[in-house]
Amino acid sequence: GIVLGVIGNKTLALPASFPSYHDVTSFGWSSWNNVYVAGSRQRGPGSWDGLKAGDRGVFTYSPSEATLSLRLLRGGGVREFSIHNCSLPDGAFIHLHFISKGATVRFSRTL
Repeated sequence: GIVLGVIGNKTLALPASFPSYHDVTSFGWSSWNNVYVAGSRQRGPGSWDGLKAGDRGVFTYSPSEATLSLRLLRGGGVREFSIHNCSLPDGAFIHLHFISKGATVRFSRTL
C-alpha cells in the first residue's frame, strides 16, 4: 500500500514506529480507503475507496486556497476529490509513503 499527497515538514525525523503520514503537516490519500488530513486518518470520506492498481491521477496543491485536489482516472471514468484546509505556510513537498513491499508509483508529465 501507499499514501500519496503533500507534506510540509521538510526535516522529518520520526522514529520508524511513527509513519510520516501521521505528521501534522501531512495530507493525502491511501491505497486503502483512508484519507490523511493533518496526520489524522479519516476512513472513506465522500466516495473515496482507495487507490487501485492502474489508477492514474493528477494532484494539484493550491496554497492560496489551502486545497489539495486529486483528479483520478479509473476504468475510463474520472473522479475528483479534495482535501481542504491544507495550510502549509512553509511550503509543500510531494509526499510518498510506501506501506508495503511491491507498491510502485510512476511519475509522468502526461496522462
